[in-house]
Amino acid sequence: MAKVYKIKLEDKAALLNKLEKLGISIDSYSINDNKLGGYFEFEITNPIAEPTIKKVLASSPKIDKIKESLRKIVREEIKSIKKG
Repeated sequence: MAKVYKIKLEDKAALLNKLEKLGISIDSYSINDNKLGGYFEFEITNPIAEPTIKKVLASSPKIDKIKESLRKIVREEIKSIKKG
């Protein structure tokens, strides 16, 4: 299952450089810049890379990310609506 991360645009280079040093490359086609909103999104489809990315995000207090728990709640609500 793919995960989408939403990060402040100003932190893009720092995050991508850290991930590259750890051997995780982000495909440029999976990166979407929203210059008006001031953020970018990238999608990860490799479940092995997810813990490393979470560790990088947690260890970098400057990197502003939207909580994944909110997305999980929304997904669960959509699933319950579709079932019921």
